[in-house]
Amino acid sequence: MKVLFTLVLRTRIIALMIGLTISIAGTGKMTAQSEGGRVGFGFSGGGVKYWGTFTDNQLWFGGDLFVRWNIINQLSLQAGAGWAQLRYKNTADIQAKYPEFYDLIKKEYDPVHEKNFSRISTYEAYLSWNILPKEKFVPFIFGGVGLTNWNPTHDNGKALPLNDGSTYEKQKIMFPFGAGFELYLTDDFVFNGRGTVRMTGTPWLDGYDPVHDKKESDGNDIFMTFGAGFTYYVFGNADYDNDGVTNSRERELGTDQNNPDTDGDGLTDGEEVFKYFTNALKADTDGDNLTDYDEIMKHKTQPTRADTDSDGLNDGEEIVRKTNPINPDTDGDGLLDGEEVSKYKTDPLKQDTDGDGLNDGDEGKLYNTNPITADTDNDGIPDGEEINTTKTNPTLGDTDGDGLRDGDELKQYKTDPLKMDSDGDGLNDGDEVKQYSTSPLKTDSDGDGLGDGDELRKYKTNPLSDDSDQDRLKDGDEVNQYKTDPLKADTDADGLKDGDELTQYKTDPIKADTDGDGLKDGEELNQYKTDPLKTDTDGDTLSDGDEVNRKSKKDGVTLEPTNPLNPDTDGDNVRDDVDYCALIPGKPNDDKLHNGCPEAPKIGTKTDFPEILFKVGTNNFNFEEPGTAGALAKLLAYVNQCDKLQVMLEGHTSSEGNPKKNQELSQIRAEAVKDWLIKQGVKPEKIAGAIGYAATRPTVKEPTGKELKKMTKKQIDDIRGKNRRITVSVQHGCD
Repeated sequence: MKVLFTLVLRTRIIALMIGLTISIAGTGKMTAQSEGGRVGFGFSGGGVKYWGTFTDNQLWFGGDLFVRWNIINQLSLQAGAGWAQLRYKNTADIQAKYPEFYDLIKKEYDPVHEKNFSRISTYEAYLSWNILPKEKFVPFIFGGVGLTNWNPTHDNGKALPLNDGSTYEKQKIMFPFGAGFELYLTDDFVFNGRGTVRMTGTPWLDGYDPVHDKKESDGNDIFMTFGAGFTYYVFGNADYDNDGVTNSRERELGTDQNNPDTDGDGLTDGEEVFKYFTNALKADTDGDNLTDYDEIMKHKTQPTRADTDSDGLNDGEEIVRKTNPINPDTDGDGLLDGEEVSKYKTDPLKQDTDGDGLNDGDEGKLYNTNPITADTDNDGIPDGEEINTTKTNPTLGDTDGDGLRDGDELKQYKTDPLKMDSDGDGLNDGDEVKQYSTSPLKTDSDGDGLGDGDELRKYKTNPLSDDSDQDRLKDGDEVNQYKTDPLKADTDADGLKDGDELTQYKTDPIKADTDGDGLKDGEELNQYKTDPLKTDTDGDTLSDGDEVNRKSKKDGVTLEPTNPLNPDTDGDNVRDDVDYCALIPGKPNDDKLHNGCPEAPKIGTKTDFPEILFKVGTNNFNFEEPGTAGALAKLLAYVNQCDKLQVMLEGHTSSEGNPKKNQELSQIRAEAVKDWLIKQGVKPEKIAGAIGYAATRPTVKEPTGKELKKMTKKQIDDIRGKNRRITVSVQHGCD
C-alpha cells in the first residue's frame, strides 16, 4: 500500500510539472535564452537507478538544489547539492547467490527484509556545453567533479552488516557526466531536465562487494540520477542581443530581441531607433536596393531618397553598375546615366561602350554601326579597324563577295578582303577554301605545274595531289612534257605505270609494246621476264612474241610455246628457231623436218608424264600448278612426232584411299587426257585407247606401317606423287 501511494504521488507531481510547463511555454515567445552573464537558482527531482551486485528494476527518488552561471552563451558553470536513495530487492535468488552476506543479515533480521537501501548525498560542480544557445530549447552536455557520500541500510534505516565504517570508505571523489536541457518559458523562468551518470570507482555503493567473501568481482557500481525541475534567473541584463534596446522595448517595436540587427542592414536596432531614425524592421528604408548602413557609411547617399542625383537610376542600381550615384553623367559623354542604360543601352562608364575604336555617338549618327557591338557585320574585324585600317565595309561581312568573311581573309587565310581571287588562279578565294580545299594564296596548290583552276576545269585532275593517277609522275609533267594522261596511271594500258616506264624500265609510256615484239611491256616484265626493250631477248632469232605465241591457245594451255629466255628450250643443242621438235630433246638432223627431234619411238616404249596434275578426286586438269600446261604441251608434241605413231594412254594413282575409287579415278583421268589430245587436233586413230591401272603398277614403293609413321606429310606426298602419273605406251612406231 505504501509503494502504491508513492508511485501515485510521484506520477501526479510529474504530470503537474509537465502541465505547468506546457501552459507557460504556450504563452511565451520563441526567444534566444542562454545568455552569457546571467545567474539563476534551481532545483530538480526525479528518479535514481544503479547497476551493481544487486542490480534489478528498482527506481527510487532523488533531487538536488543548484546555482547556474552562464559564463557565455555556449558555456555554463553549475554547482549544487543533491540527495538520492537507491534500493534493491532481497530476492531468494540473490540470497542464494550471496549466502555469506545474507547470513550476516539474518543474524539481525530473520526473515530478511524485502528491500535494502543506500542513502546518497552529492556535492558537485561541472561545466556544461550549451548546444543550441540561441533557441528556446537548449540541450547541453556536461562533465565535472564532486564528492559523494553513501550509507547502505535496511529498509528500516539501520546500517547493513558491513556498514561499520571500517570495512570500506563511504565517501569518494567522483566525476559526473551526462546530458540535459533548458526550456525557456519566459526570459527568466526555465524548465530544466538532466540525466547524470557517475562511474563510482567503488563496488560498495550497495553495501557489499563479492570479493570480500572471496568471490569473483562483478566490477564497480554505477549510479545514475535523472529528473526535471525549474530554474529562475535572478541576475543579468534582459537585453539578449545587446543592441541597446531592452527586450520589452523590442517587443513593442516588433524587432527581434535575440538579434541586434533585426533587418540585417548593418546598423544595430538601437542606432536605427535612437540615432538615424531609420526603420529597424526594413534593411532598405527608401527601397533603392542599398542597405541603410551602406548608404550612410559607404556611399554618402540619402537613405530616404532612392535617386540621390536624379539621373534616372536609383542609387542601388548605380552602385551595381559602378556609376557615381551623386553624379548624373558619370563618363561625361553628354548622356545621363539613366538615358545610356534605358534608351541607348550603352555603358554609362565608357565613351566607347563596345571598345571598337569608334565613339558611341559616331557609331549611331555617322557610320550607322551598332554602338554596343564591336563587330557590327560579324566579320571578325572591329568596326573601328574596318573604318581606319582595312578600309572594308563595317556593315558588310564579305566586302569583296568571294564567300569569305573579311576577318577570316585577313586573320586566317591571309587573303585580300578587297579582291575575290587573291592568287589569280581563276578560283574565288571562298571556293578554294570551302569547296576545293586548295590554297587561295597559291596558284598551284600541289606544286605539280598546273594552276588550280586549270586542274579543276580543264584537266579534271586533283589540285591537291601533284600525282592524280598515282603513276609517280606529276600531273604537270604528264601534260606538258610526256603527253601522258594525268588521270590514267597506265596511259598505254600495257600493265606498267607511266612513271615506272619512264624512270625504271625506260619504256615508252604511250606505246604498249615498246620493242614491237608482239608482247606488251607489262607482259614481258611481269609474266615472261623478257626484256621489253629487246625484240629477241634470248637471241634465237625468234621474237619474244613469236616464241610465246607460236600456236594458238586452247583450253587455257599454250601449245608448244618455246622459252623466250632460252634459245634452246629443250636443251638438245638445237636452237629453237631451227628445232622442229623444240619441246622434245632430240638430235641435230640434216632433214629440216626432223632437225632436233628424237629417234622414232619403238613399240613398247613407255614415257611418264608425272607433271600432268589433276584437282584432287577429279579428272579436271589443275592448271593452277605451273607444270601442268607445259607437261601437256610436251605430251602433245610427243604424240605428233610422226603420223604413224600410235599410243596407249595409262592412268596411275598412289596407294592411299579406296582401291575401287582409285581404279575409277585412274581410268577417267586417262580418258580426260585422250579427250584433250583429240581437241588439240590429234587424230583419234593415233590413240589406241585409255586404261586405268590405279596403284597396281607403281614406279616407287610407297611406305607402310612404322616406316610411314616416321615420315612427314611432305615426304609421304613426294613419294606418292611419283606414282600419280600419265604414262604413254607406244603401240605402233613411226615406220
